[in-house]
Amino acid sequence: MSKFGRKVAAFLLASAVAVSTVVPSFAANSPVSGNGDSNTTVSGIVQQDKTVAVDNVNSSSDTATIPASFKVKDTNYAVSEIKSGTIKDKYKRVTLILNSSTQVKPQIAMSKKAKKTKKIVIKAADGQKVAASQFSKKAFKGFKGKIVVKKSAMTKKQFKKLVKKLRKGGFKGKIVRN
Repeated sequence: MSKFGRKVAAFLLASAVAVSTVVPSFAANSPVSGNGDSNTTVSGIVQQDKTVAVDNVNSSSDTATIPASFKVKDTNYAVSEIKSGTIKDKYKRVTLILNSSTQVKPQIAMSKKAKKTKKIVIKAADGQKVAASQFSKKAFKGFKGKIVVKKSAMTKKQFKKLVKKLRKGGFKGKIVRN
C-alpha cells in the first residue's frame, strides 16, 4: 500500500471512531430520583420505554423502600430493573415492591455496609405476582441477613424455585415465606 493510501485509510478509520463515539452520547438516558416513601429517596436511570432502572436508595431512617413506581414532575415511572449495588448502606429492613416485570440484577447489596442489612422483604405491587425468573441467581450473593417473601407476592411453587435458584447462586442466609 502506498503512503497516500495508508494516510487515507488512517483518516477513514479515525473518522469512523470519532462518529461512533459521538452518536451514543446523544442517546444517553437521563437520571431521575423520587420518593419511595416519606423517608426514602430512590434514584435511577430512565429507559427509552419510560421505565426506571433503580441504582441507588437512600433513607433517613433505619428502613428503606424501593417502590414499584414513583412520580417525578407529574410523570409516573415504573421500576423495570433493580441494578447491582443499589443498596449501599446498612438498614434494619429494606422492602422491595416489585412489578410482575421488574428484574433484580446480581448482588444488589454488595457493599460492606449493605451486607450487614438485617432483612430484605419482597412484596408484589397491587394485584401482581412475582416469578422466580425475575431474580438473578446471584441477586443476594454475599448478603447474610434474612429474606422474607410475602405469601401474596408469589406462589408456593415459585417460592421453591426462588430458594433453589438463590442457593445455587451462593446465598447462605435464611429465606422464609410469610
